[in-house]
Amino acid sequence: MARPPSRGGPLSERPPWLLPAAVAVAIVILLGIFGVIVLANRGGGQVTGGVHTTPTAHASTSPAASPSPSATTKGPLAVPNFGPTSADPITKVQICTTASPCNIPGGSPETGTACDLSSCKVEVAIYFSSVQKSTQVSYTMKFFDRCTGQTTDLPGPSASTPASGYIVSIPTDHWTVSIPNGVKSGAIVAVAQKPAVARSEPLLLGAETC
Repeated sequence: MARPPSRGGPLSERPPWLLPAAVAVAIVILLGIFGVIVLANRGGGQVTGGVHTTPTAHASTSPAASPSPSATTKGPLAVPNFGPTSADPITKVQICTTASPCNIPGGSPETGTACDLSSCKVEVAIYFSSVQKSTQVSYTMKFFDRCTGQTTDLPGPSASTPASGYIVSIPTDHWTVSIPNGVKSGAIVAVAQKPAVARSEPLLLGAETC
């Protein structure tokens, strides 16, 4: 009796799950290859020997700030106020210099002061609001160190106006003033003591730096 024809070759003998499994394996392999490619191109990095490297940013450097220059010298201090510039009967006290002469009614201007930090002689005029007859007149000197801020009291002359009276008195011509040693910048101020207390404008001596 003849055998019936076969309905299939060797494929008909494979299990029914084999083909779907093969497809799944192929998909996994493709996904793995695609993942490696994506990682290789991601972020601009490189894949070398299985290690993913990313570029590092170079730290920017800024030039060091130059130290600000420090002052090597300082300016002299302002001269303190040693009292009012007038007090009745005194209207003015003035140190007589060539730059600031003392005008004397009926006489020549006085300019006798010759003063610096090494040698100092002063001439001081005291002006009155009215003629002063037989009146005692005196003044002292204030020396101010404009670098240290120290004030030194120096003696001044005293005299009396004549019985006929003066409206301007210069107690002593060319009064010697002893300037302290080692001063770089200073000032002298004449301060009347009698018949009232009043001061002159300061006479600046020495440099304008300390």
